[in-house]
Amino acid sequence: MTESPLPQELEEQAALYALGVLETGDRRAFAVRLQGESLPLRQAATAYRAVVEALASAVAPVTPRPPLRERIVDQIAVEAAHDRAQFEAVANTLALNAVPVVPRASLRERLMTRVEGHTDVRVDPLKGLTFVKASEGTWHELAPGVSAKALFFDQASRRATALVRMTPGSFYAPHRHAEAEELYVLEGGCFCGGRELKVGDYHRAEAETEHHDTSSDEGCLLLVISSPQNEMLP
Repeated sequence: MTESPLPQELEEQAALYALGVLETGDRRAFAVRLQGESLPLRQAATAYRAVVEALASAVAPVTPRPPLRERIVDQIAVEAAHDRAQFEAVANTLALNAVPVVPRASLRERLMTRVEGHTDVRVDPLKGLTFVKASEGTWHELAPGVSAKALFFDQASRRATALVRMTPGSFYAPHRHAEAEELYVLEGGCFCGGRELKVGDYHRAEAETEHHDTSSDEGCLLLVISSPQNEMLP
C-alpha cells in the first residue's frame, strides 16, 4: 500500500518540533502522534531533526561582553547557520542520508521566520571562503557501516561535497546518478564500478550511470562529490 503525501500542516509541525519552537501543548500532542503515525511523518521528523543537529554544529557560539556586542554584531558569524543560503545547503546535503524533505515555498518562509525569531545575532558568513575543520561537522549514518559528513553544497551544480567513511565489510546501496559523481580515496580501499580503488585513486561517474557494487573489505575514507538527488535502486 502506498503512503499518501504528508499534509502540509503535519510537515510544518515536524519541522517546528525539530527546531524546538513548537508551542508546548502542540509539542506534547505531536510527540504522542509521532509514536503511532504513518511512516512519512516519522521520516519527516527524522530528516528535520538531522538538519537541526547539523546547523547546531556548523558554527561555535561566541558570546561577546555586553559593551562590545553592538560593535561586533556585524563581524562575527556566530549564527551563520541560520542564514537562508546555509539552511538550504545543509538541508540539501543531508538528503545524502535521509528521505528528502523539501519544504514548500510558503512553509520555508514561515520556518525561517520562526528561526530568525529565536536568534539574537544573525550575520552573513564570510563570502568566498569556506573552512571545515576535522573536529567540526557531524557524521550521519547512510547505511550500516557507512557514514558521511557534509562539507559543502554547490547550488550552481546542485552537488554536495562530503567525506564518506566505510567500515570493513560494509557496502552502499545501488543507485543511479542524477548528476556526475566524483570519488577520491583518502584512506584504505574500496570496490566501485567494477574496479578496485586504493589510496590516491580517483573515479568519476557521469549523470544517468549506475553504481551497483560499492563496498569495502578493509574500510576506507572517501572524498565524494555527488548529487543529493541520486535515485536509489532495488
